[in-house]
Amino acid sequence: MASGNPLVTEPLKIGFTYDCRSDWISRGYTPEQCTEFESDETIARIAAALATHGIVDRIGGLKDLTTRLTTSNRDWDIVFNMCEGYGTVGREAQVPALLEGWGIPFTFSDSATLALCLDKAKTKMVLEHYGVPTAAFTCIPPRDSWPTPDFDFISVIERSTHREALNVFPLFVKPASVSSGIGISQANKACNHEELVNIIKAISTEYPSQSILVEHFLSGREFTVGILGTGSDATVIGVRELVFLKDNPQFPIDDSISYDTWEPAVLEIDVYGRELKHQWTPNPQHVDIDKSDPVATAVADVALSAWRVLGCRDGGRIDVRCDHKGPDAVPNFIEVNPIAGLVPDWSDLPRLAKANGVDFNNLLELIIRSALKRLPLTSKL
Repeated sequence: MASGNPLVTEPLKIGFTYDCRSDWISRGYTPEQCTEFESDETIARIAAALATHGIVDRIGGLKDLTTRLTTSNRDWDIVFNMCEGYGTVGREAQVPALLEGWGIPFTFSDSATLALCLDKAKTKMVLEHYGVPTAAFTCIPPRDSWPTPDFDFISVIERSTHREALNVFPLFVKPASVSSGIGISQANKACNHEELVNIIKAISTEYPSQSILVEHFLSGREFTVGILGTGSDATVIGVRELVFLKDNPQFPIDDSISYDTWEPAVLEIDVYGRELKHQWTPNPQHVDIDKSDPVATAVADVALSAWRVLGCRDGGRIDVRCDHKGPDAVPNFIEVNPIAGLVPDWSDLPRLAKANGVDFNNLLELIIRSALKRLPLTSKL
């Protein structure tokens, strides 16, 4: 693989950091605690794809990396980082911060960006400041910091700068620092004041150390956007729409699907939560949109603006949803995934890439090439 940097020797030496589910389970963690981590098969497939671009050194997670850095000589040209971390709202930033401290180049976003983006509320604050459209919102502090058990959290909404918009139902409530759809389902959608109170109580009890994001519910079309590159070099690789059967119950993407066997409650879902991401249902259906389509162009513009403002790098995804279903609908940022899943033929980014003519090996090469551009030409690895 030609790196674009004449001081990088061939073949490229690639360190590979990752959190493997079986490793964490062997340490005593439960499968539920390890939901965000990758399977042995996925790790092996990513390593095999990386091996087509250089010599791969499988490192492992944070503690494995720490051991390697302190007990042996490292000679990686770059580290391909897939670590999610565990246990804190800064978990995704842990490995990048360590690599930064040792001056080791790595793929994907830096520690500051990852720490910011894992907090959905703070991410929206930054984007709102820069004029990137996002749903009206407020943030309720973590239950652990409430001054009294009967803290009036509704007063936080009533004092919000967006209080008028948040006085219009439905609203959507979610923990601010989860990923992989954890803690998000149709049950997070509040259609009246009583439901709002009950949902906040439930989420604050389950996630007592996390802020709670309360947003105006966006009722329009939903999209996920795959992005490659950094800064002005960033480009949209594909746009995919999530078509909810509630809006179009006869949508025949797959003629072999029979909707007669599904409960009406499944067909009525219009929230893409964990239960839809990790178990097969016909709702929603995924449609790859031509990037020249006017709606796709508007969606891509919002996604790229958010990507650049947040300082995301190399590759990832941004989710966007329109404020309503009319022809003048405005795409709004929902959330960003700066370390997107890379399960071949399953995760959204590889599928978006494949639908637009970029196979899995080439996708990883483009991510590495983007990261290599940051290597200073004057430094020897």
